[in-house]
Amino acid sequence: MKGQVSNELLVVVGFILLILIPLLYIMYFKMEAISTDLAMLQVHFSVARIAFMINAVGYMGDGSAMITEIYIPDTIEEAELGGSSNHEVMFTMLVHGETNEVVQPTAFEIEVATGADAPTFTEADFGGGRYRIEMKNQGGVVILSKQPSSGAT
Repeated sequence: MKGQVSNELLVVVGFILLILIPLLYIMYFKMEAISTDLAMLQVHFSVARIAFMINAVGYMGDGSAMITEIYIPDTIEEAELGGSSNHEVMFTMLVHGETNEVVQPTAFEIEVATGADAPTFTEADFGGGRYRIEMKNQGGVVILSKQPSSGAT
């Protein structure tokens, strides 16, 4: 009877390690796929949020404005606000060596501010991170411009 607790403890710890080591091994090799899926979800959320806010500002009428903050992962290659029809938000991201486009249409025409106020999200310019965008409705056209971060104001 002596040492029974020690033997039982060793058996329990052995079973835990027997289960835990293969799980850690699998998670290590799945980490890239998990981070890619997370980046894709973040891009979908950001594109949907921008399009929703553009529509909200557009439906509120002339003179309305909003500021929103979005997160852009570092896998983004290009962001096109307005697109070819001036009615879409499109982000292009690199996934496993292939480019994927995430597009969301809007009900209102989009115009992007030029110069220093132009919102840019490409990796060459800034990389991944949080960005603040101001949206203003002027005569039924939603104008997008970048805003300084909340810590800078």
